[in-house]
Amino acid sequence: MELRRHQVEALAAIRQALKESHNPAAQLATGTGKSLIIADLAANKAHRSWVLTHSQELVKQNADTYESYTGEKPGIVCAGLNRADYRSHVIFGTIQSVIGPALRDELTRPSQIIVDEAHRVNYNNGESSQYSRLFHDYPLARRIALTATPWRTDNGLIYGTDERFWFDDFCYKYTVPQGVADGWLSPLVGVETEVQLNLEGVDVGDDFVNVQVAERENNEWLQRVSRSLTLLAANRKHIAVYCPTITAAMRAAGAINTATGWNCEIVTGNMSRDERRAVLHNFASGETRVLVSVDTLTTGWDFPALDCLVCLRPTAASNLWVQILGRLTRKAEGKKNGLVLDYVGNLQRLGGVDMLDTYVRQKGNEASEPIEALPAPPREPRKVFPGVRTLAVLDPTSGEQARDGATLTVQVHNVSAVAMNTRRGVALMVNYACTTPENARIDATLFLNTDKVNTQAAEFFASRRLAVRLPVEPRVAMWQVKGALTPTHVVVRKSGRYWNVTEEIWND
Repeated sequence: MELRRHQVEALAAIRQALKESHNPAAQLATGTGKSLIIADLAANKAHRSWVLTHSQELVKQNADTYESYTGEKPGIVCAGLNRADYRSHVIFGTIQSVIGPALRDELTRPSQIIVDEAHRVNYNNGESSQYSRLFHDYPLARRIALTATPWRTDNGLIYGTDERFWFDDFCYKYTVPQGVADGWLSPLVGVETEVQLNLEGVDVGDDFVNVQVAERENNEWLQRVSRSLTLLAANRKHIAVYCPTITAAMRAAGAINTATGWNCEIVTGNMSRDERRAVLHNFASGETRVLVSVDTLTTGWDFPALDCLVCLRPTAASNLWVQILGRLTRKAEGKKNGLVLDYVGNLQRLGGVDMLDTYVRQKGNEASEPIEALPAPPREPRKVFPGVRTLAVLDPTSGEQARDGATLTVQVHNVSAVAMNTRRGVALMVNYACTTPENARIDATLFLNTDKVNTQAAEFFASRRLAVRLPVEPRVAMWQVKGALTPTHVVVRKSGRYWNVTEEIWND
């Protein structure tokens, strides 16, 4: 196997970081060959390597790539694969299967631990997670993180320089746009359909409560979804549908089959290995056109011919959304692009997460055939707030996580205001929805008072080319801000949990 240019660059960056005594993290988009990079790192005879991940499918894929690349059979420690090669020089395994014998010192001790899908590694914050216990027990082993999404939904970035982080150097990045430009990945086309699920009132903890979402996905709504597929996905051969619960999946499969006549099957995490293998075989052969899934078909499932993804599962987890979209990016013969049909607001909530820089509503872009949408009643367009809330905001002067007093310039996507009467005029709290250069989402605030002596308020309204006279009623002030010109950027300063606007920057 010949390494691609980005794989050579990634290996060089990782090895340089290791040479400088770092524990590096590297980001490589799904489908750009992480397993070959892992094989090259593990093949170094100077190191005893463990390659760990969370699923047996990934263990098998990585081990098979290593054997093809080196001609040598590695050791495997994975209960699901019935393997326990404890004394091998190179070991591929799930963290679940490795943790027990590792803590009992039954395995050959590693000099480096490579973690695939490393966004699952917890912070070093005293929690008794499996990875944390392992890293504490093997402190001399170098740690290498590989993932398409180097952030967690609960804790932000997986790398940093303080003691919370197990990885201290972000050494390489290769994104989906780069992979598409270099010809290694398939472009994606995103459509936020008019048949959008109403999620108002659904509880959101770490993510949307799936049972409540499923209750909203009733037969009437699923019939509208299914009818739209007859137009939007008419020319797609392999369609994967992501659902919140098994009940919702069964209803969706029935509705799609009735409306389209296409063969549908369901795959869930509760199925046996043989049942799952049979369903996936039918999908690969084309006997089944629509595969409806629950808690599956994310990491570890690679089917390059997949050309359409239907999302009926809303999420607030950006890395889950990236992993779902990543199933579409692999190239296959006859595949022009991957079509994302979003019925639950993920595109507007999370954007393309570095996969879809822009997306088109109701029809594809130049890379796809035209898509006609079903007519829908007029509705108020939802506001799009790009950026990922869970990413840490970095201080550009230090490269570390921003602390109190940190100042940075951020891009503005939307401005709104809340106003009230006071003795001194109208008090105005102006809210700016912004993103940092690293695409982290922050909300910044500016406080104003329309008292005549307040020159800041006068400058604020004058810059927006509004009336010379300052508003004297709260509703007028809010209305003016809502309909006014918006600065392209603002300068903000961190104060505790909040960001305060110190300057507006306008694009002439």
